[in-house]
Amino acid sequence: MDSSTDEQLVLKIKDGDKAAFEQIYWRYKDRIIGIVYGIVRNREDAYELAQEVFVRIYQHIDKYQPGTNFSTWAFRIANNLAIDKYRRKRTAAETEFDNDFQANYASGDGMITPPIGLNPERACECAELREKIAAALDTLSEKQRAALTLCDIDGLSYKEIADILNIQIGTVMSRLHYARINLQAALRYYLENKDIKSKK
Repeated sequence: MDSSTDEQLVLKIKDGDKAAFEQIYWRYKDRIIGIVYGIVRNREDAYELAQEVFVRIYQHIDKYQPGTNFSTWAFRIANNLAIDKYRRKRTAAETEFDNDFQANYASGDGMITPPIGLNPERACECAELREKIAAALDTLSEKQRAALTLCDIDGLSYKEIADILNIQIGTVMSRLHYARINLQAALRYYLENKDIKSKK
């Protein structure tokens, strides 16, 4: 595997090296799919948008500033495209949940992992819980979902998230705080009733 840094690969891409772009694609494909899926909540849209993200990266590679973090630049493109897609679908009343992908939520393919500290193994074993988590995520605003995706799914730091979303670190913390509160509220009825059933 090519051990070139992102910046070295970008320089090669600017010189017309298609193999270098392919390397960038495979290096970031899964993470970009995860980011966009976390916002649009639809498998087909996520794959389609990921392809569009890489088209944008290729078309605008000259806008990348050497010496800055390439992943931040790429993830910002992914986040912005995903939010635009989400807003268009919401406005057109087209939002729907992909039942096929819902059934494979947290399937170990690197796309999605359960948030708010839920045990991943237990979540994977419980289809009903996966469905509740997926439905709860759908209740979040796109801003909260974007922050939560970047933090709890992609494992980025507050600083990285702030750079990608172009907001202050305090705003990142606030969005994450309210996202987790809203998720817990959405899941509370299910979890409380599950605990009651398990004690019987």
